[in-house]
Amino acid sequence: MVELTVWQIVFGLVLCAAMTLANDAKDPWRETQRGLYRGETVSTLNELAPYTGKAAADRIVGEDRAAAYLLNYEQLGINYGDNVEFQLRQELVVLCPQTEALLYGDFTPTKVRYQRGSRPELEQVVTRVTEGCATDFQRALAIMRFCRDLHKSASDRPFSQYVYGGTEEQMIAKPEILCETLSRLMVALCEVAGMPGRLVMHVLGGHITTEILADGQWAYIDPRCGMYFLKADGTPASVRELWRDPSIIRAQSEAVKAEVSDQWSWSLRAWKCENMYFEPREINGFQNYSLADAGRYRYGQLSHAQAEADGLMEINPRYVATARKALGLVPEGYRAQWGERPLRKIDIAYRHDGFSIFYKEPTMDRKELQERYIDPLAGTNASTLVWGLGPGSVFCYETKVGEIFGEGLSERERGLLREGDLWVHENVMALVKEGPGPLRMAVERSHELGIKILARLEMNHEYGPADPDNWMWVSLVGKLNKEHPEYRIGKSVLLDFKHKEVRDFKLAIFREALEAGVDGISADFAVYPPFFEVPDCEIMTGFVRELRALLDEFGERRGKRLEFMARVPAYGYMELGLDWKTWMREGLVDVIVPTHRRPSDYFDIRVEEFVDLGVETGVRVYPTVWQALGFVNTDQEPSDNATGRRRYDKPKTRGMYFAQALLFHRAGVDGIQLGFSEDQWRGNPWMNDLADPDKVLVADKHYMVDPVSMRPGSFHLERDGEQWRGEKALSLRIADDIPEARRRGHEAQARVVVYCRPLEASEQLAVYVNGNGPLVIRGDSEEEGARRGAAVVDPAKGEHETFIFDKDWWRRGEHSLAADAGWWRLGKNDIRVVYSCAGQIAEPPMSITWLDVILDYTP
Repeated sequence: MVELTVWQIVFGLVLCAAMTLANDAKDPWRETQRGLYRGETVSTLNELAPYTGKAAADRIVGEDRAAAYLLNYEQLGINYGDNVEFQLRQELVVLCPQTEALLYGDFTPTKVRYQRGSRPELEQVVTRVTEGCATDFQRALAIMRFCRDLHKSASDRPFSQYVYGGTEEQMIAKPEILCETLSRLMVALCEVAGMPGRLVMHVLGGHITTEILADGQWAYIDPRCGMYFLKADGTPASVRELWRDPSIIRAQSEAVKAEVSDQWSWSLRAWKCENMYFEPREINGFQNYSLADAGRYRYGQLSHAQAEADGLMEINPRYVATARKALGLVPEGYRAQWGERPLRKIDIAYRHDGFSIFYKEPTMDRKELQERYIDPLAGTNASTLVWGLGPGSVFCYETKVGEIFGEGLSERERGLLREGDLWVHENVMALVKEGPGPLRMAVERSHELGIKILARLEMNHEYGPADPDNWMWVSLVGKLNKEHPEYRIGKSVLLDFKHKEVRDFKLAIFREALEAGVDGISADFAVYPPFFEVPDCEIMTGFVRELRALLDEFGERRGKRLEFMARVPAYGYMELGLDWKTWMREGLVDVIVPTHRRPSDYFDIRVEEFVDLGVETGVRVYPTVWQALGFVNTDQEPSDNATGRRRYDKPKTRGMYFAQALLFHRAGVDGIQLGFSEDQWRGNPWMNDLADPDKVLVADKHYMVDPVSMRPGSFHLERDGEQWRGEKALSLRIADDIPEARRRGHEAQARVVVYCRPLEASEQLAVYVNGNGPLVIRGDSEEEGARRGAAVVDPAKGEHETFIFDKDWWRRGEHSLAADAGWWRLGKNDIRVVYSCAGQIAEPPMSITWLDVILDYTP
């Protein structure tokens, strides 16, 4: 043996440390992880002491992380007293770059020390559950399933009677239901089967699992939840591999996903792995355990009642809150605090309404249909095409169940229609004649391009009043409604879903669409409520179950699950009988599409409640980015044909699309639905960027304060000396992170746009943003004087019908104020608008219609 001098040893250690630092510098992941822990790299087991048990808190960087670590330590002591689970917690060694090599080296003995015959009951269990297994990994999974399913034989006794801890035999007899003890049982049974193992603690995530050495590789296995992960080569992933590359988590086969315990969904457990257990700020640690060491552990049991008496319920909320804060999670749900998670590319479901696409001069053929409305989606972020079946209770496809739009109308009735409506009928009939019809043509082309296509039905789009001179009633309402007024809701023309005949008709239309080969259905319950005279969630949920059964019938024939997309209002859904939460929890739907009930009410549609339940259930959330603001009708009325007049809306700007898309990205949605009817995709390829956070983050934005929160826009005035004064307190969520954009090299300019009548010389408006400002509009300014000199139409005086035919009517009263972009913060912003008027109150009273915030970025 060659003897080394002290200086040679020192030199070697220095060289080793230098190489470690150099490797860290080349590896951004390792460099980031090293920054989360203090201390030098260890090379012997004795050097692990500072990273072990309670002492490890001093090695953890971050006040909340260290505090949560200690609270977890204290909670385990209360849960189990001075018994084996807390003894193991005292022996936990933190996994970090400083300890990684040793933890995957000599830390856990790879030779099993279990003495055959010492635990016969455990041997009997292992023999039974691993029968027929050919490999270590197969045996480990068989043992995992045994542990995972123990809860099924548990009694219905309340958890208040639960007893913590015990021997492995006692845990089987209980039967055991908690992660920490099930993981110990898993390690013990694997040891009996000849495989070394160890416990894995996710300290901030509050979960304990295992890592088993199977077939010479460490495999991460969660025995309570039935989770494990395979790499691309089919071999199991270790804690270290998942820690370094959490993308492995989502890249799993259906067979792996099917292993998850029936207590949870795969989506929920995968979300927890991504956002908690293998999140970079998580604190993971290993605990060695062997049945050969049973003599040095205490296996006493502690009742839940005793743990509560010892303060469990006092410490647990503090631990959970601190851990969630350390991980950047919101307290109330499965979401990250804005700015705490990297955003990911999401999907787009692009929707055609099934009517406007045919509103073109005839004659349309298959080539035009496909080139205009399907081909532009090829190779884009839009993987799903939502194909409308028609404009109401008549249809624009090759239907035999219903009626094709314009079919069977008399000459007098045809004379009521717009020219474009006649084009729609002619185009649809031409496609039906060409064969096989527009729906089957769309299905065939979508499948050729690898695009998923869903058939969309507007669930209650009936056009009143029921009058033979009403062109919409004549052409857009089908026989079911016209021949059965008893099916209607009260005096309206909307159909009441309490009638089985109404539900059966909708089912028949969907069946016909499925026979045409679509990949699923989209039931649009946002078009148009109500659905009952007396809302009935039970009836509607029963109907949704029937739709699911219909999909499963066709899915069984095709050997795959067909998708159910349900679009519902994000607000007031229960009062309409739309219990979407039950639909999600029962697995009836695959995609939920929250949307506005009235687009003129909300700009910022809150979807967090949907996202939380989506994580739990695996149902994907695709909120709608609608194409209009919905303040006035934009349709060209037939009576205006002679003059060509068109009603105009305040248009939705490109910046508004990006603002709403980024709000949804921040909420953690799985995709967005673009609610369009014509060929905007072809004419506006920028819409494809809405799915890509890298492009959305620094795109120009245009936000609006929710119009519903502006109403009434008038001020409550009080006398203040010689002036009248009033205030409005408003709130606006901004999804932009201005400081982060600056770090990326982008500067932003901000404007606040206030829409109100011109101010009189005695008036003033002041706008404050998060306590900054004011931005001031002075009535005595030259600009306001010029505004007062122009003729301004006031909708409050009944002049609405005269000015909405002016394309730029909405610009009247627009006041644009330059603001410091640094005033705006990611998340909630407080806006205060202060109005003052000297002397007599000006007429008409001051009122604000809208308040917008515009952010323009420069490269």
